[in-house]
Amino acid sequence: MVLPAPNLDDRTFRQLVEEAKQRIPRFTPEWTDFNESDPGMTLIQLHAWLTETILYRLNQVPDLNYIKFLNLLNVQPRPAQAARAELTFKLKKLNDIADPLVVLIPKSTQIAVDDPELQQPLVFETESTLTAINAALATVVVPGTGGERQRVTEYDNATGETKFPHTFRPFGDAPAVNTVCMLGFMVRPHRKKDIDYSLDRFPAGKLDVMALIPEPFDSDASGEPIPGPLSMQGLFPAQVHQNDRSIVWEAYFGIDHLVDFASTSDRMAWREVPVARDDTVALTRSGHIELEMPGGMPAVPFERLSRDFWASLSLTKPPTTAGELADDISDGTIAPADLDDSVWVDLGITGNLLSELQGLLGDPVANRAAIVTFVRARTLNFNRVAAQVWLDASDVYDESLFKYELSWLRARLVSVPDEPPQVMRFVHNTVAALAAVTRFEEVLGSSNGRPSQAFRLGKTPVLIDTTKQLPRSELSLVVREGDESEEWSAVTDFYFGRSTDAKEAADRAVFVLDPDSGTVTFGDGIHGRIPVAGSSIVAARYRFGGGAVGNAGAGTIKSLKSSVPHVESVTNLRAAAGGANAESLEEAKLRAPHDLRHRDRAVTADDFAELARQVPGVPVQRAFALPLTRAERVAGSSPPRFNLVGGHAGAVTVVVLPQNRHETPQPTEAQLRLICSYLNERRLITTELFVCGPNYLVIDKLKAQVFVDRQADLKTAGDAIRELLVRYFHPLRGGEDGGGWPFGQDVLFGHVYRQLLGVNHVTRVQCLEITPAGSSEPCSDVIPVPDGSLVYLPRTALNVEVSYDTRG
Repeated sequence: MVLPAPNLDDRTFRQLVEEAKQRIPRFTPEWTDFNESDPGMTLIQLHAWLTETILYRLNQVPDLNYIKFLNLLNVQPRPAQAARAELTFKLKKLNDIADPLVVLIPKSTQIAVDDPELQQPLVFETESTLTAINAALATVVVPGTGGERQRVTEYDNATGETKFPHTFRPFGDAPAVNTVCMLGFMVRPHRKKDIDYSLDRFPAGKLDVMALIPEPFDSDASGEPIPGPLSMQGLFPAQVHQNDRSIVWEAYFGIDHLVDFASTSDRMAWREVPVARDDTVALTRSGHIELEMPGGMPAVPFERLSRDFWASLSLTKPPTTAGELADDISDGTIAPADLDDSVWVDLGITGNLLSELQGLLGDPVANRAAIVTFVRARTLNFNRVAAQVWLDASDVYDESLFKYELSWLRARLVSVPDEPPQVMRFVHNTVAALAAVTRFEEVLGSSNGRPSQAFRLGKTPVLIDTTKQLPRSELSLVVREGDESEEWSAVTDFYFGRSTDAKEAADRAVFVLDPDSGTVTFGDGIHGRIPVAGSSIVAARYRFGGGAVGNAGAGTIKSLKSSVPHVESVTNLRAAAGGANAESLEEAKLRAPHDLRHRDRAVTADDFAELARQVPGVPVQRAFALPLTRAERVAGSSPPRFNLVGGHAGAVTVVVLPQNRHETPQPTEAQLRLICSYLNERRLITTELFVCGPNYLVIDKLKAQVFVDRQADLKTAGDAIRELLVRYFHPLRGGEDGGGWPFGQDVLFGHVYRQLLGVNHVTRVQCLEITPAGSSEPCSDVIPVPDGSLVYLPRTALNVEVSYDTRG
C-alpha cells in the first residue's frame, strides 16, 4: 500500500476569501457591505492571494526534505550517457608505389552525423588510434556441402569493394575439429598498369577484423528472417578469453600452393597468429578480433592455387603447370591443335622441340598419348601466356576470380561449438567511436585561497561512465602554480572515512564534479585541500556530450569534420546505441526506493529485472526475470530459436522488452551487450546470467461475430473493434491497463468479451474463436502463455464480422 503524501494546508484562494468573510460579522459587525466593489473586499482578496502563495511554498517543504534525504543517501540524478558506434573507414586509391600500406587514423578523429533535421551538430570521436590497412577483404571461403567450399562474397575488381549477399556459417552446417574459414586480403587493390607491385607484402603489426552477427529481423544463413529472440550470456572477461581458445587464427606462408594451400595439418604452410583481443566469443556475437600479423606473408595469385581448391569452389582452373596441361589434353578438355605456335613458344617450346611437337600435332587424335607424354616431360613457363588464351581455347575453363594476388588468413576450429555460429560479414578498418567532443587546456580561473571554491566548465554535460559501479569522470584537472602543475583527482564527495588522518584529509588534492552543470568544487581545507591563492585552475582535458540524440541510425555517421590524410570516406554499418539523456529530478525520485531496496546489487530475480530497466542508453519498457532458468538454443533451429529451460541452480534469465516500432519488439545485439555489461558489474560471481528478448505466442486466427445497434455505422464500428483488438494484444500498449501485455499473462476469453462489449454501440458478441500458433483447434476458455512470453495478434489474423442486432 502506498502511503499518501499529506498536504500541509489544502485551502484554495476562494476558500480563504469565504473564511475571511465569515469572520467579518464577529470581529467588525459594522462592516455590512460584502460586494466585490467594496475596498475592504479588495484587501481580503489580496491577503487571500498572499496566503495561498505562502501555503503553496509550505507544501513544497516535504519535497525539499525528500530531496535532502536523497542527498544524504547519495542518490543523484544520472548524467547523460554518450552513444557508441562502430565506424568503418574507406581509404583512397593509394596506388602509387610510394603510397603507404598502413594509414594511422588518430584517436579523437571527429565525424559528424549527416542529418539536416538535427538542431545542432552531433559529433562522434574515435576511441582509439586505428591502424587502417590499404587492402580489401576480397573473399571469404567457408565449408559447403559434400566436402566442397562456398565463396560467400562478391568482389568487384573495378571498384575494390566486397559485398556479402547473405548471412553465412563460417564453419559450415556441421562444424568439426580443424574446419576452417578462409579470408583472402588483396593488398593495394587499386593498381596502375605500369607499376611493379611485386615488393608489396601484407603489413606486419596489428590487424583488426570485426565480425557482425545477424540480429532479429535480419536473415539467417538459410535465408529465413530471424524473428527473435536473440539471447546473450553474461560473461566475465576471463570467460570471454576462455572461449577465444576454441578458434585458432593462422596466416599462410606456404611455397607450393598446389600442394599445401588447403592443408589443415601442414604447420609450416599455415602459421598461428597471436590474438591480442577477441570480443566475439568464438564468433557467436559481434566484436573485434585483433591479430598480431607477422611480416613476410606471401601474396598468392588465385590462379596459382591447386586445382582441387578451384574444384571445391565449383570452378575449373586453366592449366598452370605442364602436368595440368597434359591432363587437360588427355581428357579432351583442350585440343592442342587449337593452340597457336606462338602459345607453345611463349610456354618455352622452341627450336627442335617445337618441330617435334608440330609433327605430333599433324594427327592429334592418333598422337594424343604421345602429345601428353611430350608435354608432361617439359618444364613450361605459364607466366608468359595470358589467361584469356586458355579461356578462348576451351569453354570449360573458368576465369580467375581475382585480378591480383591475395594474402590468406584462416580461422581454424580446435573445439566443436554447441551450435554453428552465423556471421553477416567481416570488415576491417573499423574502430569504436563515442558521441562526445574533447576539449583541451581550458582555463577555469584562478584560486582566491578561500574554502569550497567552485568553478564552471565551458561545455556541458561532462561525460561520465556510469555503467561501472564506480563512475569514471572524463575530466583531467590540473592546478598550476608558476611553472609547476599538479593533477587533482575527482571524488564523489569529501568524506574520506573515519580512519583517515585529519592532516591527510586536509592535504588531499581532490575535487567534486557536477557533470550536468559542469561545476568543479574544491575542499575547505579540512576535507580536501584548498588550491593555493593565485594558482590557475585548468581543465587539461575533458569530454562533453551525450544524450539519446546520439543513437544515430545506420549509415548516418559519415561527415568527416576535418580532412584525414589518405581517407576517402567513413560510415557506420549499424546504428549507434547507448545514448541516454540526463535523468530528471522526478525520475531520480521515482528510482530512489528501488535503489534502496537492491543496493545496486543483483541478488533476487526482482533485482535483476529492476536493474535491467535502469541500464543507461537502453529504452527498456519492461523486464522480467526467471530464476533457475537458462536460455538454451534449440539445436538445429533455423531461424535460431531459444527455449527457457528451468531447473538450473544458480542461473537467471532476464527477458527484456525494448521500446521500438516493431510489432514484436526485440532488443538488438548492442542493447543486449549493454544490459549484460551492466548486470555483470552487479551480479554475484556464482550466478549464471542470460539476457534475451521475449518469445511471442502468435495468434493465428481470431474470429468474432459482433452485433451493434442501429445508430452505428458498420464500417466505423468494425474498424474500431479491429483497432481495439490489435491494441489489446500489443506487447507495448496492450493488456487490461494499456501498459503492455504482461509477461506470461494467459489469454482469458472473458476479458476479450469485456473489451469487445466496451466498444461504443456494441450490444452483444457471439462465436468468439481464438486459435494460437501450433494449435489446429480453437480454444474456448483460456490460452496459457509461458513465463517470459508475450502475445502477438497480427492484423491478418483478424476475422471480425459486424452486423446489426435485429433482436427486439
